[in-house]
Amino acid sequence: MYEYHKGTKNEINKDLKEKLTAHSYSWYFGRKFADFGGLYLGFFSAVLLAFLFIRDTKETPTSCFIRTCHCQAYVFGKATGGFLSMAAAWLLFVVVFLSLSAVAGIRNGLPVSLIEFLIPAVCYMLPNVLMIVSVYTIIALGFRNPLPGVPFLFLYLMYSNMGPLRPLAITVRFDGGFLEAVAPRAVYNQVFLLVVSAGLLFMASAIWKRRRIG
Repeated sequence: MYEYHKGTKNEINKDLKEKLTAHSYSWYFGRKFADFGGLYLGFFSAVLLAFLFIRDTKETPTSCFIRTCHCQAYVFGKATGGFLSMAAAWLLFVVVFLSLSAVAGIRNGLPVSLIEFLIPAVCYMLPNVLMIVSVYTIIALGFRNPLPGVPFLFLYLMYSNMGPLRPLAITVRFDGGFLEAVAPRAVYNQVFLLVVSAGLLFMASAIWKRRRIG
C-alpha cells in the first residue's frame, strides 16, 4: 500500500538530488524522448511511407522498366530511401529536443550528458523505423498497393502499446513519471527487429522477382 502526500521543499529537493545523482538529467530526458518520440514517429511513418511505392505499383512505362531491374537492388534501394527519409525526420526531432534538454539543464544547473540522451534515441527508435519500412515494403509489393499498409501499421502500433513490451513491438514505452522512467528489457526485441526486418526485405525481393517482366 502506498500513501501520497504533498512534499515539502526539503523533501522534494532531497528526492531530486538523489535521482539526479544516480543519473543525469539527460538520461531521464532521453528515455522520455524515446518513449513519446518513438510513438509519434511511428504514426508519422505510417502516413508518410504510403508514398514510397505509390507510383511504382501502378502500371506505367516507368514501372515496367523498374520491374526489369535487379530485384534485390530495387527493393533494398526503396527500403533504404524510406528509412533515410524517416531517419531525417528522426534527426530533426533529436536536434530539437537535444537542444531543449541542454538549454534547460544548463539553465537550471542540472547535470547534462549528450551521449546519454542519444543512446536511447538510437537504440529504441531507429530499429523500430527500419521494421516499419520493411513491413510497408512487403505489404506494398504483396498487394501491389501501399495503401493497405496504413491500417495494418496502425493496428501494429496499437498492438505494440497494449500493456508490457510485446514481441516485435515497434514502440518502446518507459513507464513511470519523468524521474521514475523504467526502461523495459528491450535489447532482445530491438535485435530481433533488425533480424526480422532483413528477412522481410529478402521476402519482398522474392515477391518482386516473381512479378518482374522477363
